[in-house]
Amino acid sequence: MPPQNQGYPNHPYGTPYQSGPPPVTKRNTVGLVALILAIIGFVFACIPGALIIGWVLLPVAFILGIVGLFQSGKKKGTSLASVIVAAIGTIVGFVVFGSLVSDSIDDTFGGSDLTAQSPSARVEGRTDTRPTSEKGSRQDPLLIGQTVSNKDWSVTLGTPREATAEVASENQFNESPKPGTQFWIVPVTATYLGEGSQSPFSVRVEFVGSDNRTYDDSCGVIPDPINDSGELYKDGTAKGNACVEVPTGADGLWTVTTGFGDPIFFKVP
Repeated sequence: MPPQNQGYPNHPYGTPYQSGPPPVTKRNTVGLVALILAIIGFVFACIPGALIIGWVLLPVAFILGIVGLFQSGKKKGTSLASVIVAAIGTIVGFVVFGSLVSDSIDDTFGGSDLTAQSPSARVEGRTDTRPTSEKGSRQDPLLIGQTVSNKDWSVTLGTPREATAEVASENQFNESPKPGTQFWIVPVTATYLGEGSQSPFSVRVEFVGSDNRTYDDSCGVIPDPINDSGELYKDGTAKGNACVEVPTGADGLWTVTTGFGDPIFFKVP
């Protein structure tokens, strides 16, 4: 007879596996650091003036979060949270940056449309820029000499004049106008009303002929060009000439544009 186990129950399938205590998951220091950096970077990404700090911290937090996820025996919660916060913060940063770029372009090039100015005189040293009507379209042009303005510029055109001989005498290397065209000079007075500074270069004078074409070709070296006036600061005024090569007789309308705004049309009285 085989010996019997004394004092122990018989187990038909052998002695059961005796498991030890559950493994202890340690704190993930890398993940914690990544989460802190991600939160700080997210905050700075929402602040336009400190955006660059967010763009430095968020990639670092993202990389550390990925490293923390691959550490064995460490908690993953903080690492996962840091990766998510860093990704969202990066998206927010791009949105804020896009808004800054859009505002900067608008401020630099004066994208708002020009409107006809109130006929009233100066108000406390500043021109009254309230629009009097919706005039200034091609169908209802303003008269040359009427001032137009937006938040950045106040512009007045003087009477255009045929100036082919005048331009030729200004510089011997100036080319002659193409057959069927002439050089016409338009006196321009431009006052900068915005913040910071801008050049009168953003004020453009063009011509729309009766042939439904826009003419913006320059005339070469001209007398007293307004674009040579230099940077203007708030309430600074530049006076000078613009010149366009137009069809002989200049049968059409003159236009003024600042930045990316729509043109406003003028006719000669």
